Amino acid sequence: MSVSHTEHILRNAKQQVSQRDINDSLLKAIAELTKEIKRLDDEVRRARREAQVGRRFS
Repeated sequence: MSVSHTEHILRNAKQQVSQRDINDSLLKAIAELTKEIKRLDDEVRRARREAQVGRRFS
């Protein structure tokens, strides 16, 4: 195995680690956004229910 081949393998390994780090960060961000969407969806449902109850008693 030549030095340039070894360097190429090492470069590819570093890129894979970097890509895995990027993917991990993206997955964490997606998970956080999903939680926030769920929270907002719950708030919207609660507000709609409160609005319907308010209309019944008005």
